[in-house]
This record gives sequence, C-alpha cells and structure tokens, in this order.
Amino acid sequence: MLPDHLDERIAQTIRNQLERERNAVDTGAPPWRERCEVATVAMLGDADRRVFLSHVATSRGDAVANGLQQSADQMRTAAIFILRGKVQ
Repeated sequence: MLPDHLDERIAQTIRNQLERERNAVDTGAPPWRERCEVATVAMLGDADRRVFLSHVATSRGDAVANGLQQSADQMRTAAIFILRGKVQ
C-alpha cells in the first residue's frame, strides 16, 4: 500500500469526481460506461489492478488492457494532483 493510505484517498477522490459528473452526463451512453470502467480500475490497489488487467488482456485482448491501464493511470495521476492541492 502506498503511504498514508494513498490508494484509499485516490479511490475516494475518484468516486467524488464521478458523483459530480454523474448529473451532467448521459449515464447510459458508452463514453460514461467506459469512464466508469476506467474509474473502477483506477480505484484498485496495485496488485488488484494488475490482476484485473491480466483478466482483461485474456478476455478482451492486450490492446484493450493497455488502453484501460493508461487511462486508469491518468485518472489516478489527476486524483493525486487534486489531493495534493487540498494538502497545500
């Protein structure tokens, strides 16, 4: 686990962001479902994220898993920046 329960704080930040966005988007649209899948991956800890992405690679292909990983990494980075802004 990352220092000071960072994984948990990242997950909560992502949940809060999705909650804010939910009212402004069509939650039945494919882009929203894709964003929720990325968020689900981004909220996982490192070990769980690796396992999940391995299953995605097996069932949906490496390209899908790699794209999902990149998007989740970007979402986690954005959450860290949000958290850092709250701390300073």
